[in-house]
Amino acid sequence: MARRRDYEPSALRTGLVHAALSLGVFGSLGGALGAGIHFGGDPEDASPRETIALFDAPATETRLALRSAMDGETLATARLATGSNEPDLGIEYVEPLVRTANAEVMTEQGSADPKDGIRINGKLIKPGQSYADVTTLGALPKIQDAKFSERINGLTLPAKSADGRAPSDVYARPFGNPKGKPVISIVVGGLGVHGGNTKAAIEGLPPEVTLSFAPDATRLQYWVNQARAYGHEVLIEVPMESHDYGKMKMHPLTLVTGTASTENAARLDQVLSRATGYFGVINYQGSKFAGDKKAARPILETLETRGLALIEDGSVSDGDLGTLSDDIGLSFARASLSLDTKLTEVDIETQFMELELLATEKGVAFGSAFAFPLSIEMTKAWSQQLAAKGIVLAPVSALAVKTPAETVDARKREARYRAGEAGGAPTVRLDPRG
Repeated sequence: MARRRDYEPSALRTGLVHAALSLGVFGSLGGALGAGIHFGGDPEDASPRETIALFDAPATETRLALRSAMDGETLATARLATGSNEPDLGIEYVEPLVRTANAEVMTEQGSADPKDGIRINGKLIKPGQSYADVTTLGALPKIQDAKFSERINGLTLPAKSADGRAPSDVYARPFGNPKGKPVISIVVGGLGVHGGNTKAAIEGLPPEVTLSFAPDATRLQYWVNQARAYGHEVLIEVPMESHDYGKMKMHPLTLVTGTASTENAARLDQVLSRATGYFGVINYQGSKFAGDKKAARPILETLETRGLALIEDGSVSDGDLGTLSDDIGLSFARASLSLDTKLTEVDIETQFMELELLATEKGVAFGSAFAFPLSIEMTKAWSQQLAAKGIVLAPVSALAVKTPAETVDARKREARYRAGEAGGAPTVRLDPRG
């Protein structure tokens, strides 16, 4: 009798067979359903039964009334006059300006002549332009080249050019204030650590706001380039010893007292070599270091030799970096106050009001802030109201002046101005320390 041999069924073959059967069954059903709809359906049933607009367009009479009202009123007033309830989409249509003998069209940073276009997020988009084109119109020139740097011990460090030009001048944002209006400068710091906040500050804040970056920020050179592409001048933060040094984790490149000046010089070189394109440095903490002239003086002398400016964020109460800067001839500016020491809307708004008061009384004021989302948003909203208040927003480089020691007393009696030519408009350097 012949032998009979049993085989185990193949799992792969069984699965393939079942899959084929399933596809065949459901494919047949789908085909039948499609054919039934194609041959027996009514196309009208598939068409929209009603078209709904996002908002009603004004009738012809209303449009004419709106245009008539706009001849002597603002767009917002005209809308109220005609009863239009169009939603605010953040887009404002800009009509040609009718020039008269007394008409004057001038922005505080230079002349402007608006044409037909729309305004998106405060930026005027003219025919033929994209939003991206406009956001880069105020870009600062790309001049990070060998003329303003040198290689020492494998590090690229800022330096004055052969013809005597300094990074504090060539990397600063040009500024004009021909009418001599009160001036306020703002520095927003701590950038480069959080990508979202950094992007919001670069793209959202006016180009006159100066931005400072942490030295260990990820992709520091990229962020510096982005900031300059949007028109912002840039500072690099130098960690300095505070009175709490040792009680908390400090940056490894912190400049400290009681150590050899060569050690601090080496740490400063490490910070300065992290990027190019900045016009100066700003302190990160430093209440103890700034109060030690023996430790601070060599650092300030190095900054002056390299053609950089020194900005103090207003947090140093015991130090006297200003006097040292005057003795050395270093460009220096000190913040009048910090905007967001207390991170609430009420407190920040109060600080803005204090800045405006200082600017009105003394002609110039300077505030510093950290890259908190609330600080960025409130600074953006506040800056849009300054023009109506007769106050000009200026880059902080306009405040960083060299003041020889023999003129310090005169500086305290009145603001000191230094004028030049930049881009067709006077460049005014202001001294907020008077």
